[in-house]
Amino acid sequence: MDLPSGLTAAKRARDWLAVPLRDEIPGIADDALLCLSEVVTNAHRHTSTPEIRVLARITPAHVLVHVRDDRPDRLPRTREQEHDAERGRGLVLLDAYADAWGVSLLGARRRPTGKAVWFEIAVREGA
Repeated sequence: MDLPSGLTAAKRARDWLAVPLRDEIPGIADDALLCLSEVVTNAHRHTSTPEIRVLARITPAHVLVHVRDDRPDRLPRTREQEHDAERGRGLVLLDAYADAWGVSLLGARRRPTGKAVWFEIAVREGA
């Protein structure tokens, strides 16, 4: 899914992915949608990318999501948060809910043209 970067980007991305997640792997849908929302929000807030691309692969065993933007120089980083902070918890949530996550630079090795922040959540027994 390609969507314009803006205040509604995270909601549009969640709406796009919610139905197939809940149909195919409902036990982890809420966690995956929370992670998706955080990563898309970060792309909107911390880059000047005009368009955000979301790619998802859903299997019976896991979901793998990539959120792409055009700013390879704006890499996500975790930082200490105040107990009652209202912002800055996105990567903390990603650490808590995703089984794995990372950043991949896109484009030529010496001249990246963007990045993808990705996360993976596995289906657990009983979920």
